[in-house]
Amino acid sequence: MFGSSSQPMPVVLLTDFGTSDPYVGQVKGVLTRLFPRVTVLDLFHDIPPFAIKSGAWMLERCLPHMPSPAVWMCVVDPGVGSGRRGLVAQSGGSFFIGPDNGVLTPVLTRPDARLLALDGMGDEESVSHTFHGRDLFAPAAAHLLHGRSPMELGTPLIAPPVLLNDPGWRSTGYGAWRTEVVFQDRYGNLVTALPGDKLRSRTVKGWLDGMACGALVSTFSSVPVGAVTMIVGGFGTVEVVVNQGSAATHFARSLGTELVIRVEDGS
Repeated sequence: MFGSSSQPMPVVLLTDFGTSDPYVGQVKGVLTRLFPRVTVLDLFHDIPPFAIKSGAWMLERCLPHMPSPAVWMCVVDPGVGSGRRGLVAQSGGSFFIGPDNGVLTPVLTRPDARLLALDGMGDEESVSHTFHGRDLFAPAAAHLLHGRSPMELGTPLIAPPVLLNDPGWRSTGYGAWRTEVVFQDRYGNLVTALPGDKLRSRTVKGWLDGMACGALVSTFSSVPVGAVTMIVGGFGTVEVVVNQGSAATHFARSLGTELVIRVEDGS
């Protein structure tokens, strides 16, 4: 059983709670109270508020770099307190807990995913209508850390889960793609959903919301300081950047902005 191990699974937190309020601290407090040996990994708490697609994208891109097995709490939940279900998914030896709104799509679409509706935790009086991360998902995670069966947390799904069908990019013909900004990092880099391997080392140029943003280069230092360009960043997707500057400030654009990329080398 996982809970009896000297090295219990870590809990990975991915939320839009931010760090200027006590929400993350309360979640971690509940986890520690219910399972004192817990190891919590704060992956990221600055998903843009209510940005379900950004949360799902971040889960997909970060999952290969995190420990496994683990218990993931993925909470981007604009529908909290409504009729939306909570979910527990098991895949690859790890567990994933979150709302049934598409944020868990990268896991739910795996062939080995086993899903439960999270309806066996808490009661109406003990669960806040606005803070399921603390009152529902954190206790469920502690339940799993103690080695208890996920079947005790809920029931098999009757209706299929909510899935995000838009990957955030599409091909518009030979040598052209449309994608969108799904994340803006603290450097002002505008990170898109388009995987870099789609470009296959071609010479391409891009237009962000109709404004030229240069060619794709391999490193920031490939262009002068202050120059606008595109790179394949640490997430493995195309980013619009300014060397030692902020693309977000330069273009005054952020989440959801469209990027069009075209091959320029005739290949």
